[in-house]
Amino acid sequence: MQDDMIHEGEPGFEDFIEEEMAALGNRAQQRGICLDCLTDRFIVEMVANLARSGLSSSDILSMVVDGLALAEEEEPTERVGRMHRMH
Repeated sequence: MQDDMIHEGEPGFEDFIEEEMAALGNRAQQRGICLDCLTDRFIVEMVANLARSGLSSSDILSMVVDGLALAEEEEPTERVGRMHRMH
């Protein structure tokens, strides 16, 4: 399947992502999986799949930098706990 479109910023895309991420979090909580562990695992799986698909390390790191920048734009929340959250 070829996908040549850039979806970022499109209302339909953003709505879909928001709805699907909320549903995934709800399903995890129903099964007793904490959101921190789900998030950590999701990140690991995504990076592994990006690398397996041939994306360069610099492209992956660029995405990480974009995510960090996005997090800084939002209101900071105080986090207490260990660095590696999966248990």
